[in-house]
Amino acid sequence: MKKLQYERPVITRLNTGVTNKFGTKTEYAPVTHVDGNLVEGLIAKYGSPLFVISEKTMRKTYKDANRAFTTRYPKVQFAWSYKTNYINAVCNVFHQEGSWAEVVSGFEYHKALKKMCREAKLFSMVPTKQKPI
Repeated sequence: MKKLQYERPVITRLNTGVTNKFGTKTEYAPVTHVDGNLVEGLIAKYGSPLFVISEKTMRKTYKDANRAFTTRYPKVQFAWSYKTNYINAVCNVFHQEGSWAEVVSGFEYHKALKKMCREAKLFSMVPTKQKPI
């Protein structure tokens, strides 16, 4: 096999807003509102740092993704990863939309069984060990 010729690295400046080989934008405008609420108002009320989850956005994103896949693959089933976010309200929204629970630890498995998945389905990747013989 022939050795490849050395090419020295080149640093290329990216201009914001202009199309380049990496896409069109290299920076984004800050979010000023979440579901009609002014971010500054939320920070004044709850303090900073502040982590905001929009139920409206979650439901819309789930429905859009589900529609995109089911129109091409009718037997698609989404499963919500409890490792990603196991806050009860978040899990409830995904289960209400039809998502299964995907768990990988004993903690997640028991949380899904006790609180979230009375009617939802469970997809488990929990490692199991057999008792020694």
